[in-house]
Amino acid sequence: MVDTDECAPLKPCLAGTTGCLYQAFPPKSSPKGHAELDDDALQQTIPCAKESNYFKSALWSPDGTTILTSSADNTLRSFILFFQDRPVNLLDPLPQPHHLTPYSSHFLPEPCYSTAIHPSFSLQSPATTLFLASLRALPIRLLSPFSPNIVATYHLISPTTEAYITPHSLLFSPDIPNHFFAGSHSMVSTFDINRNGLGPLSRVHTTPSRRDRGSRGIKGGCEMGMKGIVSALRMSCEGLLAAGTFSRWIGLYDGYGRGGTMGVFEINGADPEGTDSGSGITQVLWSSCGRYLCVVERSSDGISVYDVRGTGRRLSWFRGRKARTNQRLGVDIFGNEIWAGGTDGFVRIWEGVGMLEGDISPSREVEAHDDAVSSTILHPCGAVLATCSGQRHSLPVPPLSIYEPKDESESDDEDTSQSSRSLSSSPSTTASSLSVSRLDNSLNVWSL
Repeated sequence: MVDTDECAPLKPCLAGTTGCLYQAFPPKSSPKGHAELDDDALQQTIPCAKESNYFKSALWSPDGTTILTSSADNTLRSFILFFQDRPVNLLDPLPQPHHLTPYSSHFLPEPCYSTAIHPSFSLQSPATTLFLASLRALPIRLLSPFSPNIVATYHLISPTTEAYITPHSLLFSPDIPNHFFAGSHSMVSTFDINRNGLGPLSRVHTTPSRRDRGSRGIKGGCEMGMKGIVSALRMSCEGLLAAGTFSRWIGLYDGYGRGGTMGVFEINGADPEGTDSGSGITQVLWSSCGRYLCVVERSSDGISVYDVRGTGRRLSWFRGRKARTNQRLGVDIFGNEIWAGGTDGFVRIWEGVGMLEGDISPSREVEAHDDAVSSTILHPCGAVLATCSGQRHSLPVPPLSIYEPKDESESDDEDTSQSSRSLSSSPSTTASSLSVSRLDNSLNVWSL
């Protein structure tokens, strides 16, 4: 067992940030019929909601040029950071970090549950710059940062109720780039992006059929099936698809997700002391060798590492994640290291994936934000780190009189006295100002 409380500080250089651009509140009602909404228009909207406009997730494009983010205002933003002939290098040392602004923004009428970027994404070939978005009770959308319109839609409909099924996870197939998987309630569906407006090519139900009942899974006591919302999908280098559910089950499917069920097992347990059980799988990650599976759960302070090809048991527990929240906090793996953010604003690094057993503490850490780190993603080259932050804050709404234009004839003294009286008359002003001071809804890019 590896148990050390010492954690060496990591000192990356902040190369770029969005700063305070998204510290405002998302609009209570969004304009209908707009596929694209300018960020200046979003910031000019009077904040009338009671939640902060936090970043929910972020993804690097495979070519390492673009970051795709999803925010609480139901907007997908594409930050193009690296151009081949860009006059200024983002990683050049400067007195102040670069100010990051999105190249394009796609407004969504409903919350986005999952996103996925095409594996052939390259700015040198605009036809490949595609990404998927799963919306609540709507078809899956195929979008592009170079087009304000919807490129294509794909329908996942229940055959009994004829209602749209909302996928909670999306994944492009590495062997056939034009195919992608969509995980929903007890089902994994396969789509072809060339079939615009049509349904899936196939549906694989994760619940056991009658002929499969009585079979044994990896742990030897469960049937070859699992129930629950498929909330995480990831493909190994050997073509083994791992599917995780909110009900804390893992399913393994061979043949790049098109073959049979290799096995299922339940994440029943906790840390070695039995104090941290988690409340649903939000992410699964494969090691570079394809043997070890890292399981990330919500409301959990650790990450479990399983030896899938060998013993089929948990090999190690990476503790000290600081993630006891129902919010998805994205994790990344590079080589034999796991990078994960916590609710305290720190990013922590664990080393030795698949090489160490027992309870393992982080080896390094860095304070990246003043709020929860919702996503930690590493550039494909490994030398650049991107983090985004924010979480749901219930804050009192300022009165609309604050945003009304003032009469120019009023003196500064009168403005000061009136504002002070208005603020003092509100019993929640002090709590609100203290809460706002702790908000950090930003995207940061670090040079390692």
